Amino acid sequence: MWQWVTDTYRERIVDSGREPLFLLLVGLILSFLFIRFSVRMIRRGTTWWPGNVSPGGLHIHHVVFGQATMLVCGVSAFAIRGDGGQAWNWLGFGFGIGAGLVLDEFALVLHLEDVYWEEQGRKSVDAVIMAVAVIGLLLLGELPFGGFKGHLTVGQLVGAAILLLLVVITLLKGKLWTGLLGVMLSPLALVGAIRLARPQSPWARWRYRSRPKRLARAERREARIHGRITTYRTAAYNFVAGAPNASEQQDRPAPPVIPPPEREFREAEPVAPWRRRCATGAEWYVRIAALLCLLAGVIAPFRAQIKHANTGEFFTPVLVTAGFSSALFAGLLAVMLRRRKRAAWLVTTVVVTVYAGVFLIALTYRTYHQHPFNWVSAALTSALLVDLVLARDAFRARGERRNIALALAVLVLGGAVLTVLGAAVVRLTYSGTPPDWGDSTVYVLLRLVTLSGIVEYADVDVPGWVDLGINLFGAALLLFALRALLRSPRGRRLLEPEDELKLRALLERHGARDSLGYFALRRDKSVCWSPSAKAAVLYRVVNGVALASGDPIGDPEAWPQAIEGWWKEVRRHAWVPAVTGVGEQAGTAYARVAGLKALEFGDEALVETAGFTLEGRSMRTLRQTCNRVRKAGYRAVIRRHRDIPEAELAELVRLADAWRHGRTERGFSMALGRLGDPADGDCLMAECRDENDRTCALLSFVPWGAHGLSLDLMRRDRESDNGLVEYLIAELLQRSAAGDPEVARISLNFAMFRYVFEHGGRIGAGPVLRLLRGVLRFLSRWWQLESLYRANAKYQPDWEPRYLLYEKSSELPAIAIANAAAEGFLTRPRLPSVGSLRRGRTEPAR
Repeated sequence: MWQWVTDTYRERIVDSGREPLFLLLVGLILSFLFIRFSVRMIRRGTTWWPGNVSPGGLHIHHVVFGQATMLVCGVSAFAIRGDGGQAWNWLGFGFGIGAGLVLDEFALVLHLEDVYWEEQGRKSVDAVIMAVAVIGLLLLGELPFGGFKGHLTVGQLVGAAILLLLVVITLLKGKLWTGLLGVMLSPLALVGAIRLARPQSPWARWRYRSRPKRLARAERREARIHGRITTYRTAAYNFVAGAPNASEQQDRPAPPVIPPPEREFREAEPVAPWRRRCATGAEWYVRIAALLCLLAGVIAPFRAQIKHANTGEFFTPVLVTAGFSSALFAGLLAVMLRRRKRAAWLVTTVVVTVYAGVFLIALTYRTYHQHPFNWVSAALTSALLVDLVLARDAFRARGERRNIALALAVLVLGGAVLTVLGAAVVRLTYSGTPPDWGDSTVYVLLRLVTLSGIVEYADVDVPGWVDLGINLFGAALLLFALRALLRSPRGRRLLEPEDELKLRALLERHGARDSLGYFALRRDKSVCWSPSAKAAVLYRVVNGVALASGDPIGDPEAWPQAIEGWWKEVRRHAWVPAVTGVGEQAGTAYARVAGLKALEFGDEALVETAGFTLEGRSMRTLRQTCNRVRKAGYRAVIRRHRDIPEAELAELVRLADAWRHGRTERGFSMALGRLGDPADGDCLMAECRDENDRTCALLSFVPWGAHGLSLDLMRRDRESDNGLVEYLIAELLQRSAAGDPEVARISLNFAMFRYVFEHGGRIGAGPVLRLLRGVLRFLSRWWQLESLYRANAKYQPDWEPRYLLYEKSSELPAIAIANAAAEGFLTRPRLPSVGSLRRGRTEPAR
């Protein structure tokens, strides 16, 4: 069917000599949309977008550039002798660009005043729409007053006079659009002249004064029909061109101030159940379409049937094609529709609308409407469009404000690069005389737009791998642009100083409940407070996943309100909800409030200092390590951060940064992310010094209530003894048991999948458990999964299970990637070092 679209374009546009006019229309629409997007970015105050053109303080309106472009292109078109060929096409496109810039400031020219963002500025949008409608009618073959062929006859003059009279009557009745379009569509002018006039029109003032019943009918019709049309038109104008400034009218009360969306989120009106069912139906249609596309790409006979049903005289329903690119496109849309993203709804609606329009036009031809299969395809597509329109209110999650600009930049810049490179490859691989750059560019554009090669271009013939390469790169470009458009907000509001003060106050009262509580003070996290400010949930947005860590901070009775606030924020931005490192009590609260499921994925090692000793057979290895370190002349120095002189603390920070050896800082749920901040004076530093009083290893612990510590940072000089860390922990435990420092319990490292490592090697372990243990041991070569468990087990700790909370099993891969990125296992090339984190902030992982 798409080949029919190309053939129709050649027959109706190119062969009939209307291509310059068509390109003029394209240039007008594109320039209008671009300049409206540009001025909206300037109005919003976007820093990275170029501002107004103001040389020497003189603001130059874009109507000036439009006039200059129209003048250059118009004069050049008249100056060309004979057949202009491609030159006329380009000049028509340029003239359309200039016309779009001029018409966008039509209101300025009309009023001789800058009313761009006033209500009067809407006349510019009206002018653009009227110009597009007239040019579109000309492309369809409609001419003003029916057109005149050959010599003028009395019948032609009479017909034109009657039509002109009908147009004048329609305009006098206040029907501007109907009258202007009636110049080219005579039935429209006839209907406008017969129907009732609008109440405020000159015709109504002249003719309806003595006919109150007719005037009342006109007023009722105005309220019933034109009121709705005005509402929808205003919404459409606001979407395309931006809302005008709020006008201050003395005869009307000031409208209520609507708070910006960044403030406290209030739940909108609940969505009607039938609208939710419509949204679910649209989502499942796109899911099934993605599955069919995937099956068509894998199964050759099915792929042949799909291609046969989508070529020649047939066409398949929207989004049902053969290929992996189509499957990825539909699959991404299905995922975003499931998250109820407004941008996904908009993209899907636009695609379905285009397909439905093409299908309905195709069914007017006998070639297509004689096949029942095509009617079924058109019916399914139209039903999906109706379903999407009805389900509009169910899609409320809005994305990042910069998504549109980023998607357009990816699409335009990437498309330009691919077009130039593809045209060069076409010329290099063409057998015989290579085509010119124009034909090569058109060929590449067709391949990039169609993505599947279903449109043939007879003037260029290249090897199959060139087509395949262009299709693949085009599909990748489309998916990248779509992903940029649909990405979730990144949670820019991080922990503020006042939030940190309130959190510290909560930790003083409730910090002993959770060993991970102090890590909530990481400054790359965001916070959701309960209404009473007695509890808070700390989280970070990573790759579209709202990753909360640890138990909520504060009073457990206020946890549900804080969790509910976090849950609303997640739903508002269509983030994937996840909680890592949560305890059993908090996990139960999350499950009750948000309906999250729990997965035990590791244990935290907790050591009670009162019962710790190096005696006994089970502690022999650790005891031997400590004795060896002591004999080598090492000793432990244990102090609070506030007791360390500033210069000495700065040197320890420098050593900690140097001993990372270029590796990224790891840790999220059990890492503070900074070292040496004066606000963290209660943290404890354990140093291991050699016989020359040189620091060779250090550990940093954060407070866990009044009498507990949680391990935060471990650093060691690689050239020193490899048992220094074990020695420092054992020494701290022994001194704490003796009362100096006064620490009752210490939380060590978190051991992921401890149960698998511990029970997978025992007699009687099942094959699945053994296989999982083998996979984890293989991964431990890079991520130290087993070594952390073995290192913690030396101290004979109590194991406290920690859980991962999630909503849907299908989201676990995304959660795992986000968790790995937050913990530092998956990193970007450069991240801030420990030294740069001192007294500073870190950027959240994206």
